[in-house]
Amino acid sequence: MTLREFMVQRQPALCERWLDLLLADYGEETAANWRRERDPFANPIGHTFTTEAPRLVEAVSGDGKFDTVAAAALEAIIKIRSVQELAPSRAIAFVYMLRDVIRGELGTELARGAHATALATVDRRIERLALLAFDVYVRCREQVFRLRQDELKRSVASLLRRWHGSELPEPASEEVVHLSPPPNHAVRR
Repeated sequence: MTLREFMVQRQPALCERWLDLLLADYGEETAANWRRERDPFANPIGHTFTTEAPRLVEAVSGDGKFDTVAAAALEAIIKIRSVQELAPSRAIAFVYMLRDVIRGELGTELARGAHATALATVDRRIERLALLAFDVYVRCREQVFRLRQDELKRSVASLLRRWHGSELPEPASEEVVHLSPPPNHAVRR
């Protein structure tokens, strides 16, 4: 059997081990809750990890380029990890964990250098997946920062409307707006 055939045959076990490592990142109690709850609406994070991991294992064990399904699966997981307070290296580390999972699950099949060429190919695919994960992570973080910035702008505009009444001074395109107390209001010091 080829390494790809072994990976396809043992895909549920590979995904289970990978999920164990991924959930261990969140602590025992949280991991137990995410494993126990099967409802995708009550447990969107655990559901996403559980459904997307097999797609990524299939992409790594496949022959061709990463398809859109694999990219979408990676993006779903990275979106979750990008809004959590994780360092970038920790947010995408789960991709590299797959190397250890493959070697642990297929240890006897890989013993004495068997399938070394195929394993090197899988390692290169994991590297490409990690690079893609980093690109997705950066894109998601930029989106989060843009959303925070937009929310800040809305809240400042709301405060200015309250301060100036319903009329806000309209700045010219390059003109600097000097904020001053609204007319007929005493400023407390």
